[in-house]
Amino acid sequence: MKIAFLNIYNGSCERGSEVFVNEIASRLSQKHAVCVFQSGKKGKENYQVKHIGGIPFKPYSLFYDFLVLIFTLKCLPILWKEKYDWIIPINGRWQAVFCRLLRSFRGGKILISGHAGVGMEDWINLIIGRPEVFVTLTPRAYRWAKSLSSKKVVYIPNGVDLRGFEADSKGLKLPFPKPVILCVAALLPYKRIDLLIKAMELIPNVNLLLIGDGILREKIEKYGKDLLGKRFLLISHVAHEEISRYYHACDIFSLPSKESEAFGLVYLEAMAANIPIVAPDDENRRLLIGDAGLYCIVTKTNEYAETLKKALKVNWGNKPLTQANNFSWEKIALKYSEIFTEKI
Repeated sequence: MKIAFLNIYNGSCERGSEVFVNEIASRLSQKHAVCVFQSGKKGKENYQVKHIGGIPFKPYSLFYDFLVLIFTLKCLPILWKEKYDWIIPINGRWQAVFCRLLRSFRGGKILISGHAGVGMEDWINLIIGRPEVFVTLTPRAYRWAKSLSSKKVVYIPNGVDLRGFEADSKGLKLPFPKPVILCVAALLPYKRIDLLIKAMELIPNVNLLLIGDGILREKIEKYGKDLLGKRFLLISHVAHEEISRYYHACDIFSLPSKESEAFGLVYLEAMAANIPIVAPDDENRRLLIGDAGLYCIVTKTNEYAETLKKALKVNWGNKPLTQANNFSWEKIALKYSEIFTEKI
């Protein structure tokens, strides 16, 4: 089976969609001919890479959709020539539209994984792109997608590389002592990092480490320093192979993002490092985290702060790691492989 992934910034950064493509492509390549179209240079991947040059690295740019269009147009001649059995467009909109047009003239099938979550982006992917299979990452998104389309909709969550998070924090020095709350996130409005900073203001002698970058970086960095002073540290980038050390150096992980978030891969990474979670109280987070964390209404600052303090006092044992075991990439990749070998 010939499978092509299209993801503009694979090889250039390591956000959730890039991690997804790398992990799934690596495992599918054991039984299928897998190729990833990307603007980043080829690394040590065990799958084929088609490097699409001339695309500037601007993942948070207002021109992102235009860059995706240019990237996709550059991919089309190769896709036409190679004639893949399955195409998986990751970046949505233009990719979904042009892949549908390509299918009309060249054949093949399309799978779209709903990384945008419930909302306009995945509505376009589902209704305009009309893939043979639309994969949702949460039960809520599954119900939403099923109500919109008669196409095949399946629920497959994202996964985590358990072996990649076994390392400890030896040699890693943070500028403040424990306890440390960790948040790893793109610094975008729907992540609501300001809610976490506001709650941390009510917890003396506890420090906050934030890892991430995005359009709100300057605003969030100023807000964190104004409210928490030396108890706040923002690191804009950590290589994915190093991120495990930061998880292991902290005591609690928390991300107060909106329920509309497509998944929340960082929750799985924290649990794979056996770090407990404090999360917004909604169906998606409860299914993902189970009894490996505590839940609260994060918009209520006092409640959020009290839940963080309570989590620091709990003896969590191996509950986080046990929960993470349910989401290994091996199990997730097998579900995708089953789709590709079905008669659709």
